[in-house]
Amino acid sequence: MQGLMRAVRLDSVGVDPSLVEVPVPEPGGGEVLIAMRACGICGSDLHVIEGSTRTAHLPMTMGHEPSGVVHALGAGVDSLSTGQRVVVNGLVACGSCGLCRHGKLNLCERLSILGLGRDGAHADYFTVPAGNVIPLPDEIDFPLGAIITDAIATPMHAIRKSGVQEGQTAAVFGLGGLGIHAAMILQQLYQVEVIGIDVDDAALANARRLGVSSVVNARDDQVIQRVREQTRGGVDVAFEFVGSAAVVDQGLRCLRPGGTCVVAGVHPNRLELGLRQETLVARELTLTGSLGFTNEDITDLLRLVSTGQLAFGDTVSHTLDLDEYQIGLDALRQPDSAAIRVVITAE
Repeated sequence: MQGLMRAVRLDSVGVDPSLVEVPVPEPGGGEVLIAMRACGICGSDLHVIEGSTRTAHLPMTMGHEPSGVVHALGAGVDSLSTGQRVVVNGLVACGSCGLCRHGKLNLCERLSILGLGRDGAHADYFTVPAGNVIPLPDEIDFPLGAIITDAIATPMHAIRKSGVQEGQTAAVFGLGGLGIHAAMILQQLYQVEVIGIDVDDAALANARRLGVSSVVNARDDQVIQRVREQTRGGVDVAFEFVGSAAVVDQGLRCLRPGGTCVVAGVHPNRLELGLRQETLVARELTLTGSLGFTNEDITDLLRLVSTGQLAFGDTVSHTLDLDEYQIGLDALRQPDSAAIRVVITAE
């Protein structure tokens, strides 16, 4: 395919990306050319722009949370067809390292992420390996399909790692795009009593509006005490979606004996836990990380949403055209915008 397309390109760290014209990419062997229809702007995109998360090269096309339509097939691809509605797993694994061979593709030793290791999907077209492309049911629109691939699949993976059981209790720290979806999955799919925790008034208001059973303002110095009192001794599982060492410590301290804290938030700082080692042992607490998601997480979510077993209301809070990318970026940065998930679209 010849010609030019629009793409949101990051040229240098610390400067917002700009919309430019670049050549339409050609799919290589085993790859697919996707016409983007929707792609979320993630909070991690802000980290990339600010420089705390580094890209493999610059300039780089942004965007790792896409849905779209198959436009062209590379050599050897026969599992998909042109015109097919699809979503894309933005975690591109090598498929040959030891972790990949054991099915842990999200932990691939040579993992390349759209918008970080290779050009992403905030463009009219983008290429990915065929194995990262998943059919999108007709019952799900493109914006929701896009955010399922990350904003919803990431908490789904974390919840599965936690081992949480029906009827248990959970604290969700951080009620942004990841945490709010975690709370909704926990309540709808696992019938878990959820306490949502955040410092942002807009996030707390969104959580109440979307049916989170209980919310706590983290500016309250007694957060841990309040969680323990409300659950008569602590929660079974705590989820950290903030990216803060201090919040990881809070998550551990609000657990009941035998509880698990799952950390999905990312930050380069070292953990400096206030919890005593003897407490960790005596209470048999578990601290674990959770990275990204798998094709299975995405596929299962598409099935659950398309059959009405999960519903996410209006968590796609902003839908903007590719030409309006800067407006979407500004909305994520402004607390009073009440942004949950900002999605960029193209036709």
